[in-house]
Amino acid sequence: MGLLPKAKDLPTVRFIAQGLACGVPLASYFATASAYDYWLDSGEFVAAARNLGIAHPPGHPLSALVAHILTFFPIGPMAFRVACVSAIFAAVGAAALFRAIETTVRAMGITSGWISLPLALCASWLCTCSPGFWLQAIRPEVYALHACLAFVAIERIVHLEAEWPTNDVRPLYTACLCIGLALANHHFLAFLLLPVLAPTLARVHRVRGARALLLASASTLVGLATYLYLPLRAARAPIPNLGAPTDLSRIFWVVSAQAFQKSSGSTPQPMGERFLDVLVHMVDTMHVVPLLLAVVGLYVLVRLPGARRLGWVWGSVLLFTFVARAWLGFVRSNPDALGYLMPAFGAVAALAAAFVAKLLSLLGTTETRGASKSAVLVVLALCIFCAMEAQRTSRQVSLARFSATDDFDDARRRELPYGAVVLAHAPGTIFRHWGSEASDRVRPDLTLIPVPFLTYPGMVDELITRDPDVAPLLRGYLLDGQLRAGELQSLASDRPVFVELDLRLSAEAMGTLVPAGGMYEVLADGSSETDEHVGRASRQRTLQRLYTRLGRGVAEPETRSVLLWTHYTDALYYASVGDRIGATASLDRALALDPIDRSLLALQSMVNDETHRGRIDVTRFLETHPR
Repeated sequence: MGLLPKAKDLPTVRFIAQGLACGVPLASYFATASAYDYWLDSGEFVAAARNLGIAHPPGHPLSALVAHILTFFPIGPMAFRVACVSAIFAAVGAAALFRAIETTVRAMGITSGWISLPLALCASWLCTCSPGFWLQAIRPEVYALHACLAFVAIERIVHLEAEWPTNDVRPLYTACLCIGLALANHHFLAFLLLPVLAPTLARVHRVRGARALLLASASTLVGLATYLYLPLRAARAPIPNLGAPTDLSRIFWVVSAQAFQKSSGSTPQPMGERFLDVLVHMVDTMHVVPLLLAVVGLYVLVRLPGARRLGWVWGSVLLFTFVARAWLGFVRSNPDALGYLMPAFGAVAALAAAFVAKLLSLLGTTETRGASKSAVLVVLALCIFCAMEAQRTSRQVSLARFSATDDFDDARRRELPYGAVVLAHAPGTIFRHWGSEASDRVRPDLTLIPVPFLTYPGMVDELITRDPDVAPLLRGYLLDGQLRAGELQSLASDRPVFVELDLRLSAEAMGTLVPAGGMYEVLADGSSETDEHVGRASRQRTLQRLYTRLGRGVAEPETRSVLLWTHYTDALYYASVGDRIGATASLDRALALDPIDRSLLALQSMVNDETHRGRIDVTRFLETHPR
């Protein structure tokens, strides 16, 4: 008979509710998306979408394919188009989440669609209009696509379990197809869905035999076939082409994400603090009240005969996502961590709705007219709460006026001399260059050397093929693991060479650099004190222009982080060459952004120490701040 009680069908109301579940978030996402690339990996995904390139491991082939379609629609700048892809998939995921929650609510004994539909709508909005979910829906990334596939798979599993026993197991095949596609988008997150699916697979196998499992496996393989994209596109050497997966060994290197395996689960932060950080993220995003209701809702589902199956679905989504994010580490102040938690946000909303539904069912809200009025009041209160949360979220995460990355581009890319070679160390800077060139092709004359990716398979060969002038420098880097000062100066004698300052630069290489606008320039004959002072004045003017253009945008978290890092590395450079005036000015700017940072305060103490003259030994700062 299944868990779902018989209820009067309300097709028109259901259609409107589902439209609101999808349409309201979609309109909100479109209204708050930025016309420019966001920080972090956004530029890389714009370039991968525009050029059908291969992003960082595991390659994210599905994301590049689906985003490429929308790049042909003339709806704004390229970055906005790719952000709209995230918005669309987040909204489709919202519709699937609404259906899954409504099924769960009805399983709690709610027979009236006038109660179950508004309740499910409020719960879905609670998730999709939360800060953690909203941010992923308005920037070029892979997390909104994953949330969409995850929620469609979960909805199909919830539907099958709520109708069980049933002869129609086609929802299982749809769920497996979505999981296969999710594996071709972000396989680590997709693996977290397998425990959710496992009990359903076992039940179907027990009733329908091995044939059903074979069909489910075939559906998954259809989704996994998307990985054929990697060798097909790698053969054309697009930008980006990280890992250059042209043969089996390189395909395995990319898909297995070997570049990140050493850091997974090995962060120095204690495990207890990681779990606490994830919990803080959950509270900040979903509010403490829904979280408490979700805990009680899970208890209710587990205790209710038959509903344990739904309790396992939502509980395992929440548990495995929560634990996996904590195990990986690097949660605090990391926007990508919120992307990992998107399915968990949906689980919290569903479990909270299950508790409210059971409470209303126990109060007999579907049996008497007076009780029904009470139910309406409860749902109305939930709608008001969701509206307040959405308004708060819009102010908190909106990127409608965001342009910081474009402001930085003037100094880092557009103002450089013709034919310059740029050695970039921050992945964000590299991704911004790729994304901007894919969008507008303003500086095709520049040669970008992505230093962190030089050890990736095929990267050096591709760079030398495109620009043979950089061959000695790159081969020296592969031999020594660092940039050689002599080869930097040799290249600088023929072409302008600029370096993005990084703590991994050797002292010898640092001695060839002087500040030059938004970057540091390599001087073929070495730098003098006069060169450094002139460069410092140039950099200060550039920073002043940047702050003027940023205005209130300085307060945006990631922009603030980039500025803080810029001033910190500037201060280390000035201290290392003995320029206390420059070091003090940079530290003042940095401390204005973060007045309690220990490294900044320690460096300030050394700079202000009058007992030491000349160059300051900053070795310990370089050793304790890898990037």
